[in-house]
Amino acid sequence: MRRRSVFRKPSLKASFKARTTGRAKRAVKRAIIPGYGKKGTGFIKNPKRSMYNAVYHRTSIDTLKPIKNKKRTIQGQGSQQSSSSCLWWIFWIVILILCLANIHITLGILLVCGVVWLLVKLFKKHDKITSSNTVNVDQNDVPNTSKLPTAKPVVHEGNLVAGNKSYNINPKILPLLYFTDGQLKNIDSEVGEPAAISINFPVAEGQFQKLNYYPSYSELTPEQRDGFLSWLSTDLSNIPDIGFAFLLLYCLERHILHDEYLEESLKIISKLQSQINNGSFDYYSSTSIGYIFFIHKRLDLLKYVDLNKCDIKLQILLSHRLSADQLIALASKVDFRNQHYIKEYPELFKKALVENLKRNFGSEYFEYELSNIQKLKKEPYMFSNYSLRKGNNRPDLLMPDPLSDRKLCHDIYAELQKAHDQVKGFLEIKRAVESKKDKSKKKIAKPKRINSKTGYPMSTDKQIRNATEQLKLTRKFLKINQISSYSSRSSQEKMEDLVWNNSAEKMDSADLEYKKGEWDKAEKLWLTCVAINYRAANRLRIMYQKEHRFNDAVQIIDFAVDSPVLRKINNDSYITDFKKKLETAEQKSMKHENEDQSKLSEEDLKKLNRDSDYWFKKIETVKFYV
Repeated sequence: MRRRSVFRKPSLKASFKARTTGRAKRAVKRAIIPGYGKKGTGFIKNPKRSMYNAVYHRTSIDTLKPIKNKKRTIQGQGSQQSSSSCLWWIFWIVILILCLANIHITLGILLVCGVVWLLVKLFKKHDKITSSNTVNVDQNDVPNTSKLPTAKPVVHEGNLVAGNKSYNINPKILPLLYFTDGQLKNIDSEVGEPAAISINFPVAEGQFQKLNYYPSYSELTPEQRDGFLSWLSTDLSNIPDIGFAFLLLYCLERHILHDEYLEESLKIISKLQSQINNGSFDYYSSTSIGYIFFIHKRLDLLKYVDLNKCDIKLQILLSHRLSADQLIALASKVDFRNQHYIKEYPELFKKALVENLKRNFGSEYFEYELSNIQKLKKEPYMFSNYSLRKGNNRPDLLMPDPLSDRKLCHDIYAELQKAHDQVKGFLEIKRAVESKKDKSKKKIAKPKRINSKTGYPMSTDKQIRNATEQLKLTRKFLKINQISSYSSRSSQEKMEDLVWNNSAEKMDSADLEYKKGEWDKAEKLWLTCVAINYRAANRLRIMYQKEHRFNDAVQIIDFAVDSPVLRKINNDSYITDFKKKLETAEQKSMKHENEDQSKLSEEDLKKLNRDSDYWFKKIETVKFYV
């Protein structure tokens, strides 16, 4: 067996080749072959050769090493490299003496030294990684992320290099952002987070166009990315584009969903709400706020929220008083439909409402208490981050609907009605005084459009077009059956769905026929809906009074007031309103008794009662399926 020399034989040819053609080949392989040139790849490919080379490298001496060390010292390594070279020579002289003495003992010592050397190297590498991950982290600005499912981002003094530009991101915002690459990576690109930042995407200074709906960082132009990152470097006081606010809201929603950074997220949402006047942003931000309060039970954070910028239903849930402006905004939601004075005399109506509130509650606020929040109807609220809506497990917030509390709606309706009556009385007095001052001024009535076939009045072309479009939308909605399918829907909600499905198209068709001057067709359609839709009864009352069918108007309203179906489906405010309409209709009927042209027969009224009995049995069966 030929003994191997302790000293390595230098080869100028191999050394030259490694620095020329060999370097080029290695570069090509590194670009094509995954893992090429990485430590450990050689052992996987050829274990025997790898082990041999490792042993040979550690048990032989490089004869050119002193020359190499000398060159390094000249290039700036200094005395540290020289001392290392001397220690190297002393070590190998000792090894040579041991080899000459006893080869077996020498091999044992070499094996132990190799194992110790590998362990030391591994520990040094681990310490280096740990220190690089903890350096320059401001512990005060980075909240606890023990519940975070992804890696904690490494914050390097708020600096971020994206594309070819450096940004100094606000240190309070940086931990709340998501990154798909770089040292700050804390989410995988496969998640599909639209607000996740990639430092490899190009950025460029310049004017940028307005962002599209549902923006995504990956789909932004380089100028838009630069604008977004530059805005994140400020205190968020000036928002160049509402799309930037939505991108930041995407990140906050994901954190809120995972119960992370709740206080920090809420402060930023409140700051954005104070600067943005947009109904869509108010709705989606209200979803996040509601999620914090109703799912995570963090009512202690309510102090950071301006409820006036939230959705009106969230305001009702979290507050126990409403201003006059809030009551007026709720008029349509509590079925207060006579809003003529609200639209024509808003200041006068508000003044009358405030005076009533001071008289009843001692302040300018309407005070109330919700009966039982747990029993209220639940209404779904969605997050704006569309990546959270994927799959069947949509994290929608089923927030209690305070307007399903009938007592609250009735009380709000009553306050609005009082203000309405006061404004009406004041204007009647004002008109009487003005008419005495100047009787010469008379209003010139506009000529009415008449349907030549029927002789009934017609609406304008614009009103007819709007009614046609509304009918098309209703038919389309019913066709695709997009009614909410939440399993938690109560029997009351299912009854309302049943009524709407069976009356919506007929009601819109009747409105269209009425506007076209086809009053007879409209009457037939409304009569089929009177038993289940109180709007049909009211529309018939108006039409009958215009036709001088005053007794028919009284009978229709009287039927609606006594209908058990309508009482079961609608709230108490409807009954109060219709009783007042019934009283007015009876007065008109008595006043114009000699002019009455009513047409409804006993058979028509019997048919209405049969329809009412049919629908009462129908909605009673709904409870069986709950």
